[in-house]
Amino acid sequence: MEANRQKRLPLIIGAAAAAVIIIISIVLGVAAGTSKPLQLKTEKSHSSPLPAPGERIEAADDFVLVAQNDDYQLYYYEPRFSLKVVNRKSGVVMESTVSDEKDDGRNNKSWTGYIKSGIVINAIVGTLNTYQVDLVTVPSRIETYAVDNGIYARISFLGDYMFDIGIEVRLDGNELSVRIPDESVKENREDTYISTISVLPFMGYTYLDDEEGYMLVPDGNGALIELDNKEGRYTTGFSGLIYGADDGMTSHSATPVIWGEHETVTEAAAVLAPVFGMAHTEDELAYLGIVESGDERCSIEVVPNGIMVDYNRCFAKFLLRDVYVQPLNQSNSGTVTSVEKDRLRSDLAVRYIFLDGEDADYAGMACAYRDYLLEKGTLTQRDTSYHTRVDFLGTEREEFLMGTKAVTMTTADEAGEILDELGQNGVKNVLSLYKGWQKGGLYDLPVTDFTADGHIGGTAGLDRLISEQAEKGNSIYLYDDALTVNAKTHSTTYNVMKMVNKRTFKSEPKRQVYDLFYYLMPGRSSTNISSLVDKAGKRGITSIAFAGVSEKLFSYSYKGSFYSRTDTMDIYDSALEYADSRCSVILETPNAYLWDRGDAFADMPLDSSDYLYIDREIPFFSIVLKGIVPTYSGYVNFEANKTENFLKMAESGTYPSFYVTAEDSSKLIYTNSSDLYSLEYQSYKDTIADYDAKLGALAQQTQGAYITDHEVLENGLRCVSYSNGTKVYVNYGEAPLTAGGIAVEPLSYAVSEGV
Repeated sequence: MEANRQKRLPLIIGAAAAAVIIIISIVLGVAAGTSKPLQLKTEKSHSSPLPAPGERIEAADDFVLVAQNDDYQLYYYEPRFSLKVVNRKSGVVMESTVSDEKDDGRNNKSWTGYIKSGIVINAIVGTLNTYQVDLVTVPSRIETYAVDNGIYARISFLGDYMFDIGIEVRLDGNELSVRIPDESVKENREDTYISTISVLPFMGYTYLDDEEGYMLVPDGNGALIELDNKEGRYTTGFSGLIYGADDGMTSHSATPVIWGEHETVTEAAAVLAPVFGMAHTEDELAYLGIVESGDERCSIEVVPNGIMVDYNRCFAKFLLRDVYVQPLNQSNSGTVTSVEKDRLRSDLAVRYIFLDGEDADYAGMACAYRDYLLEKGTLTQRDTSYHTRVDFLGTEREEFLMGTKAVTMTTADEAGEILDELGQNGVKNVLSLYKGWQKGGLYDLPVTDFTADGHIGGTAGLDRLISEQAEKGNSIYLYDDALTVNAKTHSTTYNVMKMVNKRTFKSEPKRQVYDLFYYLMPGRSSTNISSLVDKAGKRGITSIAFAGVSEKLFSYSYKGSFYSRTDTMDIYDSALEYADSRCSVILETPNAYLWDRGDAFADMPLDSSDYLYIDREIPFFSIVLKGIVPTYSGYVNFEANKTENFLKMAESGTYPSFYVTAEDSSKLIYTNSSDLYSLEYQSYKDTIADYDAKLGALAQQTQGAYITDHEVLENGLRCVSYSNGTKVYVNYGEAPLTAGGIAVEPLSYAVSEGV
């Protein structure tokens, strides 16, 4: 918790820079013009004097060298807050704004201002969130001073807006740090607010297909958009709020259903981690962008050419303040548009890690992100031993007379018998999440006590299952959705989340028995987590899997006060830190800020959301995590193309997951789990043994090793390289392929072990 606070403290930039800020606050001098930024005329030598810390960097008609080291140089053009990063070995340049020479002249005034400004603000005036504020079309003044290895600029937007922001840029080795201190952001005109700040929205941009390469999209496990000419085929690019949509701000429309109960649209994958990237593969220069602070309220924008302008660009866009619809009465018959009373209170920071040579690709980005997380301590080494995951459904409920009756799918004794049979078939050391173990069944939420349902054998039966299977090497985790409360099984008078507009957030799935759920207040979720951990621990139960709180992040209101996603993040992080310190924790599809709070991750995606503009899916996050923390797939049972799904697990180093029951799934037809088909263990026992044998053997060959490279060979083979020298070749095609002397059959994989 303390570490989480520390990362959000305002930046301390040293005595000299602090003095500069005081000077800037008193005297703001040079008006930023729109004079033409010239191309770099000469590259100053490494021995050339740089501005001394505290020295004023005067406005100029050309880029000024402001920082350099053995690998990179940083040039700065003040009137447009424009940066150029130069790789000293190759001379390749990445620019943060479109120069006049590269302006194709096809853009209107607004877009011209956008592409030529290093910082672009979207403003709210009154309640209209439609005003663009940039350094070309809006009067402004900038005053810049040198700091160690970079600059600090104070930008004042004038005229109708009257915004001030301070921006610090530092070059540190092959990394560029860009930070807007929270205390530097000022809104000086009444009823005029900053909505979003786009930081270096054109860093590394390319025009149409002038450069070879791609942009990294943090969708699902990872995806790429190629830098080819899209020929105007798309009307939108990728825009994803880091850690998913804010349910405290956003009203959801009903999910389309068929026959009144079956959902027909799969929700898009959330952005699990605050990253994006640009690779110029022919020039062998790339960067990985990491949102270091303000990530809880920031979106990743990855936009191919042809969408408004003919430039490929990717960037971070911070949301400081938003508008929302406020109902005037309980019936919602009248509404008014309101502006959030307070803005995001956090430093806004993006770090760009530059990569060159053979590292200038998506695999290099993934390795760089892994190294970054390990160095920061936000990811730590866990036991990555192989386990096949076999989850059980205990009890559900169906309607009966004036209430409900139990539908028992797998008792504790039956779960034990299944695990014993798997052991006899060679499937050892199984990891299981037991769902629907609690009194009242799967949807009796929240779980506030360690009391097992009598229909599965009660608490004594569950105790016996866990202890006996532990002796046989199998691990049973209690599954807990710590986010949700069922309106029909628990009181919702208190402790349920209210949105920013003070209306209670509702989730209303089209289900048979329970059709109204709420979110718990973060503090209540935290209390319930601690209670379950403590009460289970007293009985020797030290393995729990948490869902809901690992995936969702929202703003909320409580007793007239408003709380941000930052508050929710801190509470969830603290609660799961407590759990992780007292038991073994598995997290379901966790957001990156929680990656250091679990021994394993369940339901990590192997695909992307399949947007039309995506050119290629890649196992980006699998590369980051492999060898550090084990990840488990979604359920094999429900995959339409099981062969392709199996190959993706082999390619990414992900472990398989199955969801089984002792009873036939047809018994669930009148329960909330009616959409769960094909669960019966007898139908999957051979498949489980087959997956365990094959993927277990592969895991042994890569045990303890990181993925160091991932590439698609010319013949179409996927080649995954590990730090121990092992290579895994995956063939998704329908003909045999060969690489490195290794023959790979169609729809199969082969392994070349390291020496």
